[in-house]
Amino acid sequence: MSVKQNQLVQDVEEVQHLLSLATRERVKNLLTTEQRRLETEISKLKDVETENSTGINVATKAPTPKQFTANRITNYGWDQSDKSVKVYVSLKGVHTVPAENVTVKHTNSSFNLIVQNLEGTNHQLLIGNLLHEIDGENSSHKVKTDNLVLFLRKAEKKTWKYLTVAEQKSKVEKDLKSAPPKMDEDKDPSAGIMDMMRKMYEEGDDEMKRTIAKAWTESRDKKDIL
Repeated sequence: MSVKQNQLVQDVEEVQHLLSLATRERVKNLLTTEQRRLETEISKLKDVETENSTGINVATKAPTPKQFTANRITNYGWDQSDKSVKVYVSLKGVHTVPAENVTVKHTNSSFNLIVQNLEGTNHQLLIGNLLHEIDGENSSHKVKTDNLVLFLRKAEKKTWKYLTVAEQKSKVEKDLKSAPPKMDEDKDPSAGIMDMMRKMYEEGDDEMKRTIAKAWTESRDKKDIL
């Protein structure tokens, strides 16, 4: 123990003796504060002496935040009611994490589900370009045993044929490629496809019509270039 440290220890002992004799509350508080100051100074002095003698830095360091692996959720299902689109996500053990670890952020055309620290892993389901607009402020979610249900409140009470614009576009393109209509030999080869696209346009909703109109325009532009 260094000379300075020994003197500080003696000061603490003296303050403790005075504290035992004090009767006024204010005096006791002052002596207690001084005792704590002296004890803190002793502790710091010990750390410095330890560092000087061993070469080890004993200063307190902020703990490094724990990093978790990330997993993108790709398996989910959905259905709907008049008011909401319901998205079902199976995730084993999700009911065991704290409620604040499960968050869903909404816009009028997307949602972002994040489950943090589920057995050391973060899980995310990010869906953008929903087929129709939603009311994000009144959308919600519910955690059940090993699964979640997201309730996306519809901005308008209309039936959704697909969850996203991309799904609708993919279905249209697939139908155009895999189910060409039968055509008469004397008929214009493109007429059958045009008839089918026209039929899908007439029967489809607004999003379907926009998708087909775009495909129609792109096809016509390619022909003009050729």
